[in-house]
Amino acid sequence: MKYISVLFLSVVLLSACTDPELDPFQLDKIKKGSIIALRGQAAVNLNNLAFRGAVDTFSVSGNIDAEKFEFDAAFLSDDLNSLDKVDIYARQTPTSARARITTVAGTAFTLRPDIDKKYPSAFIEIPLRDILTALNISINDIDPNDPGKAYLYIESDLTLKDGTIVPASAIVNEGLFQSSIFYPAHNLRYLAKP
Repeated sequence: MKYISVLFLSVVLLSACTDPELDPFQLDKIKKGSIIALRGQAAVNLNNLAFRGAVDTFSVSGNIDAEKFEFDAAFLSDDLNSLDKVDIYARQTPTSARARITTVAGTAFTLRPDIDKKYPSAFIEIPLRDILTALNISINDIDPNDPGKAYLYIESDLTLKDGTIVPASAIVNEGLFQSSIFYPAHNLRYLAKP
């Protein structure tokens, strides 16, 4: 009798799991995420102690109009044609309001074997002047000697062709991805130097 009860219970559980609406994990609806991953010199800079966790630097005493925030990013996704655009924002501090700087079209991401042999990538370049203007600050508001004022924070939100938005805030534990292959380019720092 004990074996019949176990057999009956097993049949009930197996039949319940075949109905997707009864699946508590909804495994059939889980999809792999879409992110942009850091590539090129910016990824190298990230691991350089002189950059103090930033991917690019700028000089507060140099020609502000010549300074640019630059990085290569690869679009990692199951559907490599699903990227519509990348909206890029800046913050003066990690918690201040963010301001939109620019939008990069999904078509800017193309296969570039020198950067990534499998995923489409794009070179993104943003003039420092555009970042300062968007944040409504001047170069005098940045102090390379004060850790709280030495960085500008750059965030990237993805919009997919189906309307799905992958905000920078969705990358909540970047430590899981911090490798030369998967470091997300959604939350980056731009370091001021004297």
